[in-house]
Amino acid sequence: MTPKNTSSNQRPLGSDDVRRTNSGSFGYRSERGAAMLAALCFSTVMAIALASYLTLCYRTLELSTRSLQGTQSIELAETGMEEALWALNKNDWTSWTIVGTTATRTISGFTFDNNVTGRVELTVTSYNGTAGTRTVTVRGVTTDSDNQTMTRTLTSTSAQAPLFVNALAGTSSTVTFASGGTVDSYDSTLGTYASQTPGFSAVIASDAAATTAATVGLVNAQVKGYVASQFSSGPSYSSSARLLGPTTPGTTKIDTSRISTSPYQPVFTIKTITGTGTTLGTPSGGSTTTLGSPSDTSPRIYYSTGLNLTSTTKIVIDGPVRLVVSGSFYVGLNGGTPSIEVTTNGTLEVFAAGDIAIYGNGMNNLTRDPSRMVIYGTNTLTVPDMSTTVPYYGAIYTPNGNFTVAGNAVIYGSIVAKKLSFTGSAPVIHYDVNLRNKVFTGVDTPYAISDWRESGSGS
Repeated sequence: MTPKNTSSNQRPLGSDDVRRTNSGSFGYRSERGAAMLAALCFSTVMAIALASYLTLCYRTLELSTRSLQGTQSIELAETGMEEALWALNKNDWTSWTIVGTTATRTISGFTFDNNVTGRVELTVTSYNGTAGTRTVTVRGVTTDSDNQTMTRTLTSTSAQAPLFVNALAGTSSTVTFASGGTVDSYDSTLGTYASQTPGFSAVIASDAAATTAATVGLVNAQVKGYVASQFSSGPSYSSSARLLGPTTPGTTKIDTSRISTSPYQPVFTIKTITGTGTTLGTPSGGSTTTLGSPSDTSPRIYYSTGLNLTSTTKIVIDGPVRLVVSGSFYVGLNGGTPSIEVTTNGTLEVFAAGDIAIYGNGMNNLTRDPSRMVIYGTNTLTVPDMSTTVPYYGAIYTPNGNFTVAGNAVIYGSIVAKKLSFTGSAPVIHYDVNLRNKVFTGVDTPYAISDWRESGSGS
């Protein structure tokens, strides 16, 4: 029996139908899988990139924070350095711990942003030593909220500032040569001036305010060194004057490279000398008086209401001596050939509150070391103040006085005055460069940083 066909549209399933079904089903699934794989790869790359960027940001922030903390530590150390200098200059150690010759102190309570705290640890070695140099070590320490510390350490050699940094200086007025003169330099630690070739390190400085006229007048002076003043055109001079250095061409009269408009002359307070001493009257004419002893380990103090040496009177300084004169200090002003002689055992500091005059046979420093004879003057002074043919080996500091050197005096050392004048035709000044390394106890010299270095750091 033949089956009955119940639908006129029904037909057997052909091969074309099979291909269409397979093509539609398998093609759709393949495209969807490829898109998912691409999406996963892209997501992975984005995740890696984002993680790397976040790590970079974190590390950058961490580095920036540590850098800031390091800067804060340096600032703390600098603050501590100032505190140590204050203690040195005031000689005030009430807040310090002293063990032997070492002073230590810790200052805490510093706070910064982001809960960072800080402290300063200070150490001054040989804080009260007899030597002029003190070693200051300061540690600036900061601690963050995670208890991580950052340390910066500064070390400095601190010494009292030098006073005689110039050959000749006017603290607030002029330095002038009326006719001529010679200025050069040498180093007393290397021997006598005669045994050396004169140097070019002498500085003539005027710290007077700039005006319409020169504040350093050379006229015919011959200067091996420098001139420093606030006057923009430099010194005044005539056709015979010379200002030169070691490489100045022979045809050059005034070497403009040796002219500065930045003068520097420190002005320190002269100390008031007190303590047990001996009263010294004016010695009788023609006598010889010896002060001090070679065995003295500290200066003997002699007090005088005024000295007026005449005739052939001589005062011999045979040890460390401080001569405190509340009146005038005259050597030969009123005639004769008196003198003050410093032996090879002697050191002399004169503190003169009145007028100063060095005449006669003057002040003869047999040590030939200018740092071992110095005059401090606090008076305005009258003219002239020095007129002697005996060479003066020493320093003179009278920042409020108008000091005048008459005649053709020869000076090995330095002079600092309010106003400084040379009225002779051929005065000679040999500046001792070693004075730049000397500290003079007669003035209230502050401590200063002579070097500064970061000696260590840590986290």
